Amino acid sequence: MLSIPVSPESLAIRSSSIPNVGVECQGAQALVDLGEFASSGRSSCKALVGVGLLAAAACRCGRPHAQSGLRQHGVVARRAVAVSEAPVTKTQQRRKRPKVIVLGSGWGAASFIEGMSEEEAQMYDITLVSPRNHFLYTPLLPTCAMGSIEERSIVTPMRRIVAGKADFVEAKCESIDTIRQVITCGRAGNPSKRNAMDYDRFPDESVEGKLSFDMEYDILVYSVGAEANDFNCPGVKEHAFLFKEVEDARRVRNKISDLFEKAALPSTTPEDRDGLLTFVVVGGGPTGVEVAADLCDFIREDVGLLYPKLTKHVSVKLINTGDHLLSTYDRDISDASLAVFEKQGLEVMKGVRVAAVKPDTVEIKVKSTGETVPLPYGCVVWCTGIKQNSLTVQLKESLLKKNEGRKDLDTAAAQANTRAVVADLNLKVRGSLGSIFALGDACTVENERAKLRAEELFREGDADGSGKLDVEEMKTLFKKASDDFPQFSCYATYFDEGGSQDEPDDVKIAINRVFTKAADVRGTLTSLTQQSVTDRRNKLSFEEVEQTLKLDANNELNYEEFVELLNGIDNNMRSFPATAQVAAQQGKYLARLFATGKIDGKREGCEEAAKEIGSFTYFHKGSLAYLGNGEAAFDVPIIGAVTGPLAGLAWKAYETSAQLTWKNRILVALDWLRTGIFGRDTSRF
Repeated sequence: MLSIPVSPESLAIRSSSIPNVGVECQGAQALVDLGEFASSGRSSCKALVGVGLLAAAACRCGRPHAQSGLRQHGVVARRAVAVSEAPVTKTQQRRKRPKVIVLGSGWGAASFIEGMSEEEAQMYDITLVSPRNHFLYTPLLPTCAMGSIEERSIVTPMRRIVAGKADFVEAKCESIDTIRQVITCGRAGNPSKRNAMDYDRFPDESVEGKLSFDMEYDILVYSVGAEANDFNCPGVKEHAFLFKEVEDARRVRNKISDLFEKAALPSTTPEDRDGLLTFVVVGGGPTGVEVAADLCDFIREDVGLLYPKLTKHVSVKLINTGDHLLSTYDRDISDASLAVFEKQGLEVMKGVRVAAVKPDTVEIKVKSTGETVPLPYGCVVWCTGIKQNSLTVQLKESLLKKNEGRKDLDTAAAQANTRAVVADLNLKVRGSLGSIFALGDACTVENERAKLRAEELFREGDADGSGKLDVEEMKTLFKKASDDFPQFSCYATYFDEGGSQDEPDDVKIAINRVFTKAADVRGTLTSLTQQSVTDRRNKLSFEEVEQTLKLDANNELNYEEFVELLNGIDNNMRSFPATAQVAAQQGKYLARLFATGKIDGKREGCEEAAKEIGSFTYFHKGSLAYLGNGEAAFDVPIIGAVTGPLAGLAWKAYETSAQLTWKNRILVALDWLRTGIFGRDTSRF
């Protein structure tokens, strides 16, 4: 006789190895007595144990069909006796894993999953939920506008990314209940016409057959991105093409091909051809510039061969509200992009704002004159930035309800940012108590706002209890509080080095120069190393600090004036840019945080993990943009602007190597080769 201790979980798992055997067991431990193991042909101990477990299950549940099924395998179960509690098994440990739901399939979510090993991921029960079942390499999306790169070359199925680490659910999260820690998801059921494939898979409203379900979470990773911003401009949703997803690039490509075919008809007049073949790109940022550049490449390299009679009617116009393209880049890059566009015949309309988009014209308003001018067009591509989506707004409202009555947190003030949900230096959403983390465009990382603790700070600074802060008290306060509020550092330096009112002007000027130069040096060094959000402050000169203080005749501030000062200091903080670089690095940081095994949805666990890993820091690798005609621009820290054909080759090499998988790298490289040899494919499907 052989006695084997087993747990119910083991019984449940191994019962599947024999057909027609159902197992229902209760209790923590059993002893299995194996009497007969007749000629089954299996002699290994492993086989003996496995079938023995099933024998115990059959004996305990008392089902005749289960026992007869075992007899077919030459096993007779004699008895199963409960004895004592077993040690915790791996299966039981898995059942205790925190439930993690990751919302989104962009840079933040993909980098988070990619950043964890399978072993680290198994510490959690992870499910990724997204209406998009693929990851999109967004920096190359503009090259899909006319087929320089094919769409499938820059997408990766999410199920390949999460394999072995998480489950994937293709659905749209419609609401988040932060109190119950439940998300509500939905997607459309079967369409009325079963052969239809162009139906809305994720309708916002309740429609017949819509599938809805709830999912509980212990930890929520919020990485849903942001929406294209139309700035409530009339006609944009009806007549312009937003440019953010693969579907947008495909629609633009099909529209442009359609316009060329219409313009080629014998019945089309020259005037109509001019209008049909006028392409307007709105937005002078990286996306708008690269879409315009790809269009110009198509016109220069392919239109002359495919539509030789139409080349004189084609024009591309780039509308920019500012005076400089790529305003966040080095000024030399802005100038270089203008020079490249001029060579290609692209018209850059600077200082112009779109007032409305009508069916056949774009109404543009010239800022310098205030004049509104109609501009005929065939296609308008809208690339003007992003805004928070409706789910982010709903999440903030839920956080507000969750924290009602709390005196230690003003959630309304903490989540006052209108662009995204606010997270702390460890990417933990403010007001979530450790249960929600946020990444990418859906998140803005902020240091604690001093204004929220204005009363406490004023009381601490008012040493003499006069109800006002004098210069000495402010000097002591700003210096002491600079560790908790790095935004105070400029003011602490001001009082330390230049706050004395009786210093001569030439001394003040000298201090100002040193102060400004030191800030420049610090900014340069942090741009080369890792940058935390506390480093991202607008540089204030000596005079600017002095102006914001607004001291009265006695060089003092009362409480109301102090609150106003803190508000100005807080507004001087800058968040990280909404770029793929930032989102990817945030995802990898969060993966390291979770790899500690201490993240459990509670604030204490977050704090322990944060002590081990530290705060999120961003390493700025530089910025780059394709300018067309084989040229590109790099804005590299310290080195500065790099432009020209060599930069174009470097841009292609970088964007190819930076793909998520080797499959994508090979496909992108082949697309560059195909386009260079055979040109772009203008077929429509």
